[in-house]
Parts: sequence; structure tokens; C-alpha cells
Amino acid sequence: MARKWLALLILLLGTLFMAEAYAAERYIRDVMGGKQVVCRYTRLAVERHLRDLERQNIKEFPYYFDPAQAKRVIEFKRQLKLVEGEYAGARVTVPPWLQFKDWMLFGWRRVDGGYRRFRKAYITVGRKNTKTSDAAETLLYVFYAELPHERGPQAYCVGPQKVQGKLCWTIAAEMVKAQPVLKSRARFFKENTNEPVMNLLTDSMAVMTVWGKDAKTKDGFGPSIAVVDEAHLYPGNEAMEVIESGMGARPQPLTYIITSAGFDMESPCYTEEHKLAVEILEQTIDPIPEHVFALIYTLDEGDDFTDERVWPKANPSLHVLPTPRLDFLQERVATALAQPTKLNGILTKNFNIWTHTETRWIAPDVWAACDGAVDEKSLEGRRAYGALDLSMARDLTAWVLCFWPTEEAPAVYPFLYRFFLPEENIVEREREDKRQYRYWAEKGLITLTPGPQVDYGIVEQTMYDDAQRFDMPQFAYDPYRAGWLVAELEKHGNRIKGIEYRQIYQYMAQPTALFERAVIGKGIAHAGNPVMKWMIACTEVKSDRQGLIMPMKPKRGAYGKRIDGVVASIMAYHRAYSEFGKAQERVEVWAV
Repeated sequence: MARKWLALLILLLGTLFMAEAYAAERYIRDVMGGKQVVCRYTRLAVERHLRDLERQNIKEFPYYFDPAQAKRVIEFKRQLKLVEGEYAGARVTVPPWLQFKDWMLFGWRRVDGGYRRFRKAYITVGRKNTKTSDAAETLLYVFYAELPHERGPQAYCVGPQKVQGKLCWTIAAEMVKAQPVLKSRARFFKENTNEPVMNLLTDSMAVMTVWGKDAKTKDGFGPSIAVVDEAHLYPGNEAMEVIESGMGARPQPLTYIITSAGFDMESPCYTEEHKLAVEILEQTIDPIPEHVFALIYTLDEGDDFTDERVWPKANPSLHVLPTPRLDFLQERVATALAQPTKLNGILTKNFNIWTHTETRWIAPDVWAACDGAVDEKSLEGRRAYGALDLSMARDLTAWVLCFWPTEEAPAVYPFLYRFFLPEENIVEREREDKRQYRYWAEKGLITLTPGPQVDYGIVEQTMYDDAQRFDMPQFAYDPYRAGWLVAELEKHGNRIKGIEYRQIYQYMAQPTALFERAVIGKGIAHAGNPVMKWMIACTEVKSDRQGLIMPMKPKRGAYGKRIDGVVASIMAYHRAYSEFGKAQERVEVWAV
């Protein structure tokens, strides 16, 4: 009875707005007419809708568009009130781009039963475009009012950390408390786990709550809707698997993914969800999963991020809603221009462009330009300088060799790379780091050592063998971990001399700057080594007050980020470059 009363209320209120043209329809016209500034992916989403309208209700496409269902969700949201910021207490305004999203998501229905067509949505947009607030509104609509009605709906706010899920839940709960009709049918309490819960007085089976970091332990639940906030922060896809596998008994479930871009282009959010969305929009996947809705707001390739005219492509609420503020974006761009190390963070968060790291150092195309061939056999007997980055016992260890230039390529320093990883638990490490370590081992790019830890004896033997094959008078090392290994080498009479490189600015700033200059100037050859390509993409730099830079080690436990080979390459290059310069000076003095 209460449900019917609520539906009637929405219908009556909706008639008050019939004189107002729905912005979704105007938005579609403006996008296709070029009046609305959007990126190519947004336009492709509009084209998908128009293309689907031409083929609705046919056997091969058992879906139809119902404008009444689309309008219904928009009218529901307009009865809610904002609960945060300077406009708290004001009615929700649904801007054109969000009306378009709701138009698609709730207007398209299945011929069989009239249920919602889309059961999964991937929506990505720059920060401060009200995506979390709108997600809370969408959650409430599915929970309270979506038709066909379903008894005992379960609504979950999910985040990689509890704080993300709880933010969406809190906004939704406060909106309920600010809306008399919704509030009169709600009951709030906490579970034994101390998670906040909301039930419906008219439906004891209905539940709205939070999933935190332990979402993967929630087997047995059957979500009607799960809002997955900031999906780019998830290191794995276990939680998504539990959510979607638990929806099998629901006639129209919805996995609602909202996110801004991230810094990990190996994360499931990028490699699975984002790439699928792009394939759907570009029609490069066959068959197209018709149950997945995709909407991407970002800058186009080639756009100048300093040009204010393109900012709405990633910030569709700009000039429409109070946030994002124009002056805020102007200040962010000014910061990026003044402090280049902050550029990637601003491109990623404010202009929704996926990048590998938060602090830009060496771009992928710059590194790729140094992929000259390196023939290991032809290097035998030549002058080389090694560098060792000895890892924690179960992580990657890097031993890198940098050779003096030859007469054929007098300005290019060739590199050889040796990487070591413990073989035990390798499957677990591949899952955690999202890397194909066993494949790399088969290709000879990594040596897997027996046991649960890197066998330093194998590392030592490799260094000794290289010292016999190449003319290697010195190698660089970090004394924090490798001091004992240097002592072992000396004890066995190895003639190569170890040079300490402490991982502080005093030791690493100049080598880092020299290596960067060499890469930019195509002064090294790495033969396209895929392990190094990955590590370069993972490398961030930090700077001190004097502007000196050095590589920043990933946080312990930050799966998928390793820079051991980069650190070793910087040290090896510095030794080779410095000693080559000294040798050239000696030649010049002798010649005089």
C-alpha cells in the first residue's frame, strides 16, 4: 500500500514538470548538433541510443524505450534535497548530462517483463561533478520506487575502503531524513558489525547498507543495486565478482560503477571495466553486451588541457552546477604549469585521463624511442658497469649492466638486465601484481629462484659470471641491503669494486638527472625490455626544496608497482657515464 502511495506521489509531482522540456532530450539534440561540447566517447554513447531506437522491439534486439520510465526517475530525484555544501537544503537539480544518463539507464526496458535493460553501468567523469551524490539518489530510487516493484530490495554502497562506501550511504541516508515521505518509511540502526543499516518499515526484508574493504567476504547476499564508488582504487576484482555473482535471483539488478580515472593502468578498473566500455562505444566487440551501459567524460586525444573550451568534456557539470567551480579548475591548471610533477595528478583527477603514475617522469613514448637493439654476445669483453638493487627477500631483485658507447654509436649506452624472483607462491604474486612473471621467465627475462625467497647465492653467481664475461671494474649498490653481498664477493677474491649509492638526494639526485637527460636524448639502448617498460611506467619521482629529484620507492604492499630495475639503471648509467668521461679526458691529455 505504501509503495502505491509513493508511486502516486511521484506521478502527481511529475505532472507539475510536464511543461518543462526534459533536458535529456535537448542534450541529445545538442550533442548531435555540435552545440554541446563533449568528447568522442560521450557522442558515441548518444549515437548508441539513437541507433538502438531504430531497431527496438525486433527479435534480435528484444528491448524498447519507455520515456515514462525515464521521466519517473528524474522526477523522483527532484523531490530530494541536497545535504552537503553551501546549497544544503535546496532541491536536487538534475543537470542535462545526468538526465541523459538516467534517460538511458532507466528508459530502456526488456520486452520480457518490462524490466530494466541495463544491469551494469560504468560511468566515469572528473572529480567534483556530483557523481557520488547522484549515485546516492540513484540508489534511493532503485530501493524505494523502481518499477516493476521487487519485494525485499538490497542496496549496497561499496568502496575499496570503507570511507568511500560510507560516504555514498551517508548522503543517501541524509536525503531520506530530509524527505518526509521517505523518512516516514525508514528505520535506521547498526548491525553487529557496526555497519549502518536502513530498513523499510513497509518491507522488513529491504536493506540498505555499506560494504567496505571486506566486500569479498559478503557471500550469500543478493544485491538489487550495488554502487561501486571510485572503482579505480580496487587492486583486484574479487569484490566485483561477489557482487555480480550474488545478483542471479534478482529480475533487474544493477551494478553501478562510478569512478574518476586512476594511476594504475593495470588495475581491473582499467583493464576490464574501462576497456569494455570503450569497446562497447566503439563497437569493436562482437557481440556487444547489451546489458552494459557505458558513459565516459574525458578529454580527447590532442586536446590542450589549458584550453577552457574543452574542460566540459571531462567536467559536464561545469557552468551548469555550482561544482566544479571554474576558478578551481583554472587554479589547478596554473599549478600544473608551474609544478610539472603535479601534472599527472591534475590530468587524472580533474580531466579524467588515465595515467601510470601520479607524478610524471619519463613518458612511455620517450622510453620507447630508446628501444635500440642490444646484442649480448657482441658485448663480451667490453667495458661495463653494473648496479645492484637488492630487494626484500620475496620481491624482485635487479642486476643491471651499462656498457660504454662504441664507435658505431658513440653517444648510446647499451643496457643488459637481470631480474630475480622467488618461484614459490609465484601464482599468488602474479595475481597480486597483475604481471605474467612465469611468461617472462619462459622468455628469459626473469630468473625464478627456488624457494620462498630470492636465492642471493644465484644473484652472486650471476654477478661473478658477468664479471668474467665483461670488462667490469666497478658496480654500484645500495648498502642498506647489499653490504653483506659485497663482502661475500670480496671474500672470494672478486676483482670488481663496489661503490655505495645511498638512496638519498646527496647520492641519487645527479645520477637521476643524468639518466633522465640520456633517455630524453635517446642516449641509451634497452632493446624494448618489457620488464623495464613496466617499471619505468611505475616510476614516480620526488623532489626536495632545491628541486633535486630521485625515484620514489612504491609503498610496501603496493601491488603492481616495482622500480628496482629503474634504480639499478640510474646507478649503472652514472658509473658508466662518469668513468667514460674520465677516460676521454685522459685520452685528450695524452694526445696533447
